[in-house]
Amino acid sequence: MNSKRDGSDPRPMIAIAVGAGAIAAWRVLSSIDLDRLLALAESLAPLLLGAAAIASALARQRLRSTRRTLAGRRAVAVVPADEFDPKPEAVLHFASQLARGDRSIGGWFDRRASAVRVRLEPDAEGRLVYLVEVPERMGELLRTALRGYPGAELRSPTEALGEREVPPGTEVVRAELVLARPSVEPLARLGFEPDPLSLFAATMSALKLERGEEARVCFDLLPAIGLRRARLRHRLRREARRLQRRQIGGGWWDRLGGEERRRAAGPEESFGLRQISKALEGKLRDAGPLFEAQVLLRCRAAERGRAKTTMQSLLGAFEVLTDQNWLRGAGSPLGGEGFLGSDAPWRRARFDRRIESGLFRPARRNVLTAREVAGFLKPPTVHCPVENVLRSGALLAPAPPLPEFDPEQKDLIPLGRVAGEQGERIVGVRATDTFFTYIAGRSRYGKTETAITMFTHLMRSGQGGLFLDPHGDALSRIEPYLVGLEERVVRIDLGPGGPAAQPGWNLFELGGGDGEARVEAVVDAFASAMEWGERSTRAINLTTQAAGALAAIAAVLPKAMAPTLFQLPTLLSDAEWRRAVLPLLPRASQGFWLDRFPLLSAEAITPLTNMVDRLRASRQISTLLGQSESSFRVREAMEHRQIVLACPGSGGTRDRLLANLLLFDVLHAARSRGALAPERRTPFWVFLDEVQSYDGAASGNLAALLEQAAKFGIRAVLMNQNPERLQAATLNALTTNRSHLLSSALNSHAAALLTKEWGGQPSPAALTRLPRYRFIAQVTHEGELSRPFALGGVRVEDALGEPPVAEGPVAPSPAASSTEVLAHQETLDERIAEELRSIAKAGEVSGSKEPAEHVQPAETVWLDEENSDG
Repeated sequence: MNSKRDGSDPRPMIAIAVGAGAIAAWRVLSSIDLDRLLALAESLAPLLLGAAAIASALARQRLRSTRRTLAGRRAVAVVPADEFDPKPEAVLHFASQLARGDRSIGGWFDRRASAVRVRLEPDAEGRLVYLVEVPERMGELLRTALRGYPGAELRSPTEALGEREVPPGTEVVRAELVLARPSVEPLARLGFEPDPLSLFAATMSALKLERGEEARVCFDLLPAIGLRRARLRHRLRREARRLQRRQIGGGWWDRLGGEERRRAAGPEESFGLRQISKALEGKLRDAGPLFEAQVLLRCRAAERGRAKTTMQSLLGAFEVLTDQNWLRGAGSPLGGEGFLGSDAPWRRARFDRRIESGLFRPARRNVLTAREVAGFLKPPTVHCPVENVLRSGALLAPAPPLPEFDPEQKDLIPLGRVAGEQGERIVGVRATDTFFTYIAGRSRYGKTETAITMFTHLMRSGQGGLFLDPHGDALSRIEPYLVGLEERVVRIDLGPGGPAAQPGWNLFELGGGDGEARVEAVVDAFASAMEWGERSTRAINLTTQAAGALAAIAAVLPKAMAPTLFQLPTLLSDAEWRRAVLPLLPRASQGFWLDRFPLLSAEAITPLTNMVDRLRASRQISTLLGQSESSFRVREAMEHRQIVLACPGSGGTRDRLLANLLLFDVLHAARSRGALAPERRTPFWVFLDEVQSYDGAASGNLAALLEQAAKFGIRAVLMNQNPERLQAATLNALTTNRSHLLSSALNSHAAALLTKEWGGQPSPAALTRLPRYRFIAQVTHEGELSRPFALGGVRVEDALGEPPVAEGPVAPSPAASSTEVLAHQETLDERIAEELRSIAKAGEVSGSKEPAEHVQPAETVWLDEENSDG
């Protein structure tokens, strides 16, 4: 019973006990023999001095170990994906992994430097960044623990936070938080919906970074396992017993008088006792590891009032933890006149040392469980509605173990950047794993820059290739890196500002018996550029017959007099010239020109002749296509590993036709390598920007060639902004035969189209939200397709360094004067006709000289008079 309620007064008993104790103490002191005491002291002196020396050495060692560990602490930014949503069990597992850091040998020496720090602060754009800092020896342990968080990307603090300069003269407000009640009374156990970190992100969003405002939250957790955990559990039980005694109103006089065992608690006190028992059980059972905690807050602003406002917002963010216990500022109130806390002048230096170095010296011991601090043991989740959080984008698989790119490794193609705790690194894919690569994404989002880097490295590594860029900007970025390789470079520049002088490229200059391939290339190019479909059989057949006729006479004419593309209108519209050609054609072709061609209307030839006339109207194109003798031949470029930089122009149908002529010449020339042994088919890399320009509706020719080209040595990288603009057959050929697939931001329809290739993961929405120079990639590594992963863009300067400086003027690629070529074309029709007549009269087309019989045009498509020519 309570002494006040039963009327008894314990004070006389207390007085008697105190008096008896004083008498006993006096008797003991009086009985001490001083001589014997001095002798004992002399005998114990060496032991005491030795103990003092050992204690001093241990203290010095602990100081050195603490300083060494503090100097070696490492931080890593944990950047969550947009869909990051860990389960509570995963958070407890993460905490258990971190608690293992207390098992190090000699941990007592540097325990004050061994806390796990969770740090929240804004980056240069005001977004909340979640960082974890540990001693260097725990780095691998932390990496292992973080692997339990799918969608958490590790970055270096420098990369995540960016660079910010703190202007001079700013005001700083500091605060340390401690538990307001004994540690046995728990904080609130919060779920993750909404995310407890949302309030901190909202506070960061209000900072005015341009004025030097800053906020930092440090939640330090010192793990305890083994004997330390047992001691902390014993401490919690002792606190519970003390609270229980307070609850029933007993004191030390009750225990001295033996009254406590005989009292019974009332209903209210019984409820309080049950609450204390429940709190203790919650602390010691199913709550995860135990930690000692230190919470430090610091705010900086130009005005002290602004810094205090930010501090109040941070303190308010901790209110969500309030339950039976809560966090309050460490210090002493001054009766409403102030507060002597961590911001007191004599405490600032110690506080700043702890927040900067990671030293664990809290103002009082705070024992917390993993469940109480679970909201701080993971980065912001999908349930954090505040936008200003640094995130990595879509929830993706980790990048495959791609090798780090080295410019000296010729078989490695630079791909992009993957993030890690040491920062982003440039990785590559093996050339042996690379056949077809497709890169999609918005303009100015980095796809062309990635292709430039790939192409430049391949060419400098001794490979041959073609980069077809309708705009020409990419070619200007590539050329400076080709210093010393000028003898291999062929530049075809038909864009605005391009030179009048151009290399010679005659589609009908026959070499190596490839006349049929040339005819097919011309027909496919016209069909693709002019979008001739299945109903345009008349136009396709007419082009086939005309191109076949020019290829036939090219076989018997001198090289200097070989017909060019500009002889097509002459063949179609000049009857006298056509009569000179007919004797040299195969019998089937003669039948077309004699029997069926006269039946066509005059408008039948107009689409073809008008397009060739438009080509001839350009001085640059006339110079390129008007030379009878070529200085550039696609098949030779493949075999001799030439570097072809082509800009056909980004205008209308004319420029598109020129690009298609070049592309289909490459693809058909590759197919003509079938006679070579596979090991002799030198890889030739074709990079095509705006690939939809070469993908007309003409019977899927590009798709069919792409499906076959790899076996003939073609390696292709194709780019465009929207996969929906490709023909269905072409897109199917690309996705089926691809080695690598990269995509930056797309619209929702195109994103859905690509993510189907990845089995629906990630979601199409993830592709629509990608920032600039960020990709989602799937690559072939060691023969296996990876899962889609995050990839950063890369510039050629980042991968290969600055371009070399040429020692002298760069030698231009072989080119002919436009004046000479135009003069050559002025009389070429007449000279060809005269030569053909003389050949016919002399009867030279006989015996072994019957090239016309060996150069068959493509298979005739029989005329359907009812079909249009498109």
